[in-house]
Amino acid sequence: MSLTTSGPTSRVYFSQRLRLHYVDWGNPEAPPLLLLHGGRDLCRNWDWVAEDLRKDWHIIAPDLRGHGDSQWSADGNYRMDSYIYDLHQLIHQQHLTPVSIVAHSLGGNIALRYTGLYPETVKQLVAIEGLGPSPRSVAKRAHLTLVDRMRTWVDEQRALAGRLPRRRRLAVKRAAEVPYSRGRMAEERERALADYRTKLREHSELEARCVAANVRATLCCAHAHRRLA
Repeated sequence: MSLTTSGPTSRVYFSQRLRLHYVDWGNPEAPPLLLLHGGRDLCRNWDWVAEDLRKDWHIIAPDLRGHGDSQWSADGNYRMDSYIYDLHQLIHQQHLTPVSIVAHSLGGNIALRYTGLYPETVKQLVAIEGLGPSPRSVAKRAHLTLVDRMRTWVDEQRALAGRLPRRRRLAVKRAAEVPYSRGRMAEERERALADYRTKLREHSELEARCVAANVRATLCCAHAHRRLA
């Protein structure tokens, strides 16, 4: 099966005893390129980009901890330093240096901080909307004291702990609705997105917006083409 028709291979690595997932798009002799997704996305959101760039790059797209098929942190540890450590472990374990990185939103924030810490390991970086919270979000939280933020976090964690898991019938139903004509890769992508949306509903009230994710992926593809050309 050729590179242009085959999908990615699912692989795992370990960081802080968490089993983390990533997809490898093959072409290991090419220069390595990491694709880091945003906070409400998963690695398969990059499929559109990977399909266009895989001929020239060895593309690896990880699921951040708590996202996609990566393990959730048992103690709710999703701090920035842990994300950075996970990225460092992936690059170290897979011998990817010097690596090029294209990252969006939360992934961009992680990549920028990692590159600042280990500039010798990064060949080039494209960060899309990765500068952190918007000015509106910062202003909204400015009036909250440390006590307020801590109490809010405790309340949220307690509410999440009391939630009952929902069955993942939605994931199977959504995947079955994908027309065959869209191809196997599109079906895999829809299955992954549907499954992740269901996992988000189990974990909190967040709704992953598939349409917005598609738009972001298209923008990421355009940015990547311009910067990596």
